[in-house]
Amino acid sequence: MDNRKVNSYGIVSSIYANYIIQSIALIVIMQFSSDLSKQLNTDIVGLGYVASGIGIGKISLMFAGGILSDLLGRKLFIYLGMACYIIFFVGMTFCTDIHIAFFLAIAIGAGNSCLDTGSMPTLTECFPRSAGSASVLIKAFISIGTLILPFIVTFFGEYHIWYGWAFLSFAAFLIINGILLAPTQFPHRDTAIIGCEETDNYFKDTPKFAIEGVLLIIMGFTTTTTFLVISQWLPTIAVQGVNMNEFDANQLISYYSAASIISVFVTAFIVKHFLKPINCIIILPALSALVLILFYFNISSTMCFFVAIGMGVTAAGGVLQLTLVVMQQLFPTRKGLAVGSMYTFSGFSFIVIPLIVPKLAKIDVRYAILTDFVMALTSVVLAMIVYFRFIKVIDMKKI
Repeated sequence: MDNRKVNSYGIVSSIYANYIIQSIALIVIMQFSSDLSKQLNTDIVGLGYVASGIGIGKISLMFAGGILSDLLGRKLFIYLGMACYIIFFVGMTFCTDIHIAFFLAIAIGAGNSCLDTGSMPTLTECFPRSAGSASVLIKAFISIGTLILPFIVTFFGEYHIWYGWAFLSFAAFLIINGILLAPTQFPHRDTAIIGCEETDNYFKDTPKFAIEGVLLIIMGFTTTTTFLVISQWLPTIAVQGVNMNEFDANQLISYYSAASIISVFVTAFIVKHFLKPINCIIILPALSALVLILFYFNISSTMCFFVAIGMGVTAAGGVLQLTLVVMQQLFPTRKGLAVGSMYTFSGFSFIVIPLIVPKLAKIDVRYAILTDFVMALTSVVLAMIVYFRFIKVIDMKKI
């Protein structure tokens, strides 16, 4: 395929637009918790059960999706992801059974898998010379979704508007985006990341999937858990830990998202001009661990605000995406497999967190914070081991 005919900016714009909706889908159950609890006749633990379906759907298809994306192409999987989200938004609007809602949440996870395995490799293939920046910018659009959703929830609540109109609007957005994406031609799926010396031959030795590959895959879980605990459960921690009112607690996610948007653009600039992705996946989790341990010893309204900003900057600024870029640098001909395997482990966090964190928060919110700190610290340790392997097999002057 002739890459000169590819409309890279059009493709990437569509991908970024999809990630706004993806981020909304991942937290929409908890943001509309009052409406959905009444509709499904359940409580917060029941909604945690429903939300855990996201992780099951994610890990069920992610690995196979990554392999098939390498074989069948990226565009198909982007469309499959969009279709899954449409099924969720339309289905949940009219669902009254918690078990059916659980299966609809599985559709979120399935859509997440398909969209990631199609989109993440496409970004590096559209912009092989700036793969790090293109990939990390996804987080800006993810943050846009999590930034605007609390305002949508508040608006619908204040004016007593049926929440279903929001869900149906999200589905309509995806349909329009799918129509706009239809005529585009995608780049060849074997396009490799190009280093600073305009070469994709930057290896000094052969990377070992069983070592650095496996460690990076595990980081898919630890880096996702680090931001997921905050993005989904910081409002609950604020309400139960410092008796913050529900409105102010939900607004913490807007602060978190605003900070992550700023962080994404700063990180993209730094990755392009100063630091390499391999450096950032050590530094950012280390800063997250620092924020969390301070939070553990001082839970207050002021600290909740500080944590929303701090974790937005350090955990939601694209660490997972940069980890994936490192994986694709090490294994350039297996980009789909890299996405599939790493994001499969990322999906485990969407199962574990909704099932464990509510129970920990009921005992003591500090346990939830401590769990998140351990995950951030684990990311640092794993990334440091990968770093020493990375500089052994790759010529740092060529990337």
